[in-house]
This record gives sequence, structure tokens and C-alpha cells, in this order.
Amino acid sequence: MCSLPTPMSYDQDITDSEEPPFSDKLMAFHFSLMIYAGIGNYGVSISEDQRTDMDVDYYRLIAEILKYSEDGANIMIANEWLEQPPLAANRRDLAKD
Repeated sequence: MCSLPTPMSYDQDITDSEEPPFSDKLMAFHFSLMIYAGIGNYGVSISEDQRTDMDVDYYRLIAEILKYSEDGANIMIANEWLEQPPLAANRRDLAKD
């Protein structure tokens, strides 16, 4: 007789919980990453596409997605989920000291 364990089924993990397993901040961050990856994919499509008439459609789609991503960024800013990246030191202030 084989002593290998049986694999788990997916329906074991279903619960009655109404609380999301991930935070809203994490989901918004991953969603924004998907948006920017999609914009990058359109950029690759523009450079790889042999049909020049399709470029206008790609530019239009990129502009629409950027408007959509601005809404997501505003939501992240309103909830204080978007943090300012580290900035370089101000050289003029350093020279005064």
C-alpha cells in the first residue's frame, strides 16, 4: 500500500468569514502594479508592432489607463497609503552649513 498523503482540495479553505484576507492597502498597491505593467506592455507593443496604424490606438489606450491610474493614486493618497520616496539632500542647504 502506498503511504503518500492525499493532496488537499481547494474547498477546504473556504470559510464563512466576511473579512478580507488582505488589507486594502496591499490590494491597492498590487492593483497599481498591474496597471503600470499593462502600460509597459502597451509600450512594448508599440515598439514591436509592424502596423503603424495601430500606434494611435495604443497611445489612446495608454492615455485612458493613465487617467484611471490617477484615480487610484488619489485614493491611495487620500487614505495615506502612498508614501513619499526618499529624496536627495538639498545641496544648497548643505552648502550653507
